[in-house]
Formats: sequence, structure tokens, C-alpha cells
Amino acid sequence: MAAFRSFRADRILDARLLGQDFRPQVLFKPIQTPAELLRADDPVIAKVAFSARIARWLKERYPNGHDAGDGRYVVTFPVADPAWFVREVLQYGAEAEVLEPEGLREAVRGAIGS
Repeated sequence: MAAFRSFRADRILDARLLGQDFRPQVLFKPIQTPAELLRADDPVIAKVAFSARIARWLKERYPNGHDAGDGRYVVTFPVADPAWFVREVLQYGAEAEVLEPEGLREAVRGAIGS
């Protein structure tokens, strides 16, 4: 297969050095930014509203969000790994509410057992 592939380092179980030479492909493009490491072919787009109590800090961490008008700060996340998303949201406890999609909202609810 001539397609380029990306591998998640956390899923590599074993690696070993082989005696063969490696010749980089002519079309090879090295990664230029960290964001390229976190890309996914079909990410799900999720929206999370953070409470007014912590909005100030979330604006620093996620500057591309927007004010909801009620004091909350809404951030859009491209989600390739639902388990990562659940951990990301749960670190804020009751100060975060998943607005959409319903499937990720349920995943967070399921993680807290309610």
C-alpha cells in the first residue's frame, strides 16, 4: 500500500531495530506543528460549556472559545478519542457541561455513574 499512515504511540506494544536500511519516501513531509500529531480522519465535534466561576482560566487555556452570554464559556473540541474527552471534561467536575453531541454527553455521565 502506498498510502501514508499515522500510528498512535500509546498503542505500540513492541518495537525492534531491524537490519534493513530505511529510505525515506520522496513525498515524505515531516510534521511541522504539534497539532499534526493530534489529528484524526473523522473527529467528532463536541461543545462544552464551562461555568462562569472558571471561565477566566478556560479563556486562557482555550482562547478559541466564546462567551455564552450567561457567563459561561463554550469551547469546541475535535474529539478523536472519547476516553480522552471524558477525562478532559471530568477534570473540571460540576464546572463543565457537555452540550453536544449526546453520545459524548452520555459517555461523561456514564463515567461518573449517574
